[in-house]
Amino acid sequence: MKKIIYLVLVLSLFFYCGPKQKEVEKIMEEGVAHIKNPKKPLRGEVILDVKRTLEINPYQFEEVRLGWFDFIRDTDGEVILFNPNKTEAQRFNRDGEYMGSLVRKGQGPGEFPEMQGFSVCFMNNQIWATGSMKFAKYDKSGQFLYERKLGYLPTVFVDENTFFIRKRERNEEEWLEKVSLVNLSLDKDGESSIVGFFQEENLGMIQSKDRRSIFVDSWGTPYIYSVYDQENQKLYVGLNTEYKIYVKNLKGETMHVIERPYKNVKVNLDDKKELLSWALRNESSKWMLSVYPDTLVAIKDIKTLPKGYLAVYRVSGVRTFEVDVFDPEGRFVYIMKPPQGVSLERAKFYGFGFSTTETTEDGFEIYVEYKIKNLSEIFRN
Repeated sequence: MKKIIYLVLVLSLFFYCGPKQKEVEKIMEEGVAHIKNPKKPLRGEVILDVKRTLEINPYQFEEVRLGWFDFIRDTDGEVILFNPNKTEAQRFNRDGEYMGSLVRKGQGPGEFPEMQGFSVCFMNNQIWATGSMKFAKYDKSGQFLYERKLGYLPTVFVDENTFFIRKRERNEEEWLEKVSLVNLSLDKDGESSIVGFFQEENLGMIQSKDRRSIFVDSWGTPYIYSVYDQENQKLYVGLNTEYKIYVKNLKGETMHVIERPYKNVKVNLDDKKELLSWALRNESSKWMLSVYPDTLVAIKDIKTLPKGYLAVYRVSGVRTFEVDVFDPEGRFVYIMKPPQGVSLERAKFYGFGFSTTETTEDGFEIYVEYKIKNLSEIFRN
């Protein structure tokens, strides 16, 4: 009997004092808070419970000739499918009904030429389009209102006068890539204000050994990622080769840094051949194998979620990723996984869930929306 009691006490002590999930630590480094997260999420892995709510097949409309397309969605459900290279933007209502084209090709007011980095967004209950160093505003019915020459190519608007840009500059023998915030409101010297947010040398390309040729591969190419949270006016930015996310306000000040233990995925020769299969069909491209990095990038993408949450697409293997979710304080709370047959790679998230594109059996790309029925602290159910 005494032996049994002793065994129970030992086991109780083991379970009480044994290994436990590490907690989040907040450590100050050079005056900036670093949120040090454990390797495992605080609340575990969650498989999304989703319901397909909308499908738009743009090719069923004779007027629509998009080819590959990107997409945006307004809070009231209006959808615009657009091709950045062909300067085409097609509008659909919340029921998927076609509402017509937004812009015309050309050089006149409200018109844009092709191949100029064309993009559209919803702002202030209006539609804004950018390209060819200008932006134009349209009302929600698609009527042209106003345009303005910029001198810059915006990546994300904060407001009509303020937007983020990405710029590459020559710095002696190196290239310097910058993410900056431009404010067109004139200062006392009559010039636009530009605030630097992040910069790094020799990004966005993998060079040949003689430095005469370059190529880009999204799994191995170092670059600066960034995403702006319009509701909370925060920019999340960082270098994709490390798991370290800088959270900045609109003054360019670092509010805190999000970190999580991570080791970059190593790749062998066969892995590199798989990653470069798109290029190795040509004999002249086989030099790429000798300069491809031996490790993949750490972060494939980052995206904002509702209510101040953040999704980080962490590289987990060759052509694979997992989605880490952080709360507004920078704590690693979930790994978010889609159900079988659904991909989050191109997903854009909203209060109800997300929209994305999928390929049909006939090879056509279509737009779809999914309602997320769980994770109620992030999404409306």
